[in-house]
Amino acid sequence: MVRKMKKAFTKTDAQIELIREAGKYHNELLGILRWEAKAGVSLLELEEIASQFLKKHNLKGSFKGFNGYPANLCLSVNDCVVHGIPDDYILKNGDFLKIDLGVTHKGFMTDAAVTVIVGGEFNNQEGAGLLEATKEGLDECLRYIGPGRAVYDRSYAIAHYITQKGYNIIKPLTGHGTGKYVHEGPTIYNYPNPEAKKTILEKNLIIAVEPITAITSTDYTEKPQINNRNLYTAHGDIGCQWEYTLLITDNGYEILAGIQ
Repeated sequence: MVRKMKKAFTKTDAQIELIREAGKYHNELLGILRWEAKAGVSLLELEEIASQFLKKHNLKGSFKGFNGYPANLCLSVNDCVVHGIPDDYILKNGDFLKIDLGVTHKGFMTDAAVTVIVGGEFNNQEGAGLLEATKEGLDECLRYIGPGRAVYDRSYAIAHYITQKGYNIIKPLTGHGTGKYVHEGPTIYNYPNPEAKKTILEKNLIIAVEPITAITSTDYTEKPQINNRNLYTAHGDIGCQWEYTLLITDNGYEILAGIQ
């Protein structure tokens, strides 16, 4: 969601190297979780896999304890678009699962997410189209990211890409700076918010870029009867998320975390 961010700040070479190391662990764990997300597996089992991996490698889950969040993973199924707390829900073929993870290594962190269709894309062809558009849109619009570029350039591009494919952006949900804290500045909008024209990307800034999309919804809703964390698509349709942690470099960017 559009959050109150900490100040944006660039990172030193030493800090970047720690974040790059965090990203290697991050990608390994995301790959394991994506493989293990099968029919018959509960969300709590995936959380336990993450907990054991983090413990083995002397890492911390960046989300656990952040503003009171109780888990290492955000596991969001179907119309739960983001921030899903792992519970005893058992996955079934066709479920549309978002796996969002933060990994902290020696005080510095990465933030990246993937979406999985349990059992394969043929089990949820409607979701497969949304997933393809979201992932392709993220990759296509990276060319608008680099030093001296306004955040608006990428924000406009991703919204245009997704809507041209027939889907929607969940507008209140954004990317953000990261690296030392879970949420740093700047806000990385997924639609052409005029505020994004004022934000110019700098070398050695680290950002989490995450298009968050849906079949028909452009907003989210909450369900207090479930908990005060999970966010759901406003229309009850499928929501999707794919996220990279990026370093702004001399000439463009480097993907520090995120399955490509």
